[in-house]
Amino acid sequence: MEMGGAGKEFAGCLLVAVFALAAIPASAAERIASLNLCLDQILLRWVPPQQLVSVTWLSAEEQYRQAPIPEHVLLNRAQAEELIPLKPDLVLTGQFGAQRAATRLEDMGLRVVRIPDAYSLEQLQAQLDALEDSLGPLPRLLTQKKQFADLLAAAPKHEPENSARKNPTALILSANNITYGSGMLEHQLLARAGFTNLAAEQGIDQLGRVSLEQVIALQPDLLVFYGGAQDFAIAHLAERHPVLKRYIDSGRSYRLPEALGYCPALAVVDVLTQLQQKRAELVPQP
Repeated sequence: MEMGGAGKEFAGCLLVAVFALAAIPASAAERIASLNLCLDQILLRWVPPQQLVSVTWLSAEEQYRQAPIPEHVLLNRAQAEELIPLKPDLVLTGQFGAQRAATRLEDMGLRVVRIPDAYSLEQLQAQLDALEDSLGPLPRLLTQKKQFADLLAAAPKHEPENSARKNPTALILSANNITYGSGMLEHQLLARAGFTNLAAEQGIDQLGRVSLEQVIALQPDLLVFYGGAQDFAIAHLAERHPVLKRYIDSGRSYRLPEALGYCPALAVVDVLTQLQQKRAELVPQP
């Protein structure tokens, strides 16, 4: 049966409405909750506060607080029962943590999205893509993605092997004299900034330990401390060593922010930019 003019007009409007609904980005979610510390911080910084209903209690701790928490936002302890009354239309969780709560919420019919963790530059790119898929084209997210892509596209500033100038060397020193070798995000950042990571040169894969004597013998051009001031109270007494203190006093040191360890998406652009600046200070310009 052929449809009349009014029927055709109605069908056309209905089709337009269907396509319009399909085109609504995930950021249209009006009630967003998080079960993950890193995702808390991302939501608090990138999403309008009126769209948030809950983040984890860890984000209120002084050592993790990166952004103010609106008064209406509930601090949860990763329990499904805490979120169900809030009726969130989007719950973000990490790849591994809070899985019991995530499964329970899914069983209740709530939309749960698991955002992949990031332990490398490549995984970080995948994490940012997953966040855009879930939250839509948020301005701050798009800015971060562009800055990150631009930094990745830039070739590492390594000197040619036959150059008289050599790449400056660096060594990361964390609590309990832990250092970071190949296979770690921190190693990738040093390499991208144009440094030779002495831990990787010593054959350390991922995490290893170095003594103060080894640090002094290796004579890195840049000594990179990792962690906040509170970490140095006992485990970082080594930083008070006269030789290491000279690194600090001479400007040949750099401190990686704690956020790089638990939420690299919020720190990696600044860290890489600052490491590149440090390299420029250490390498004489032609």
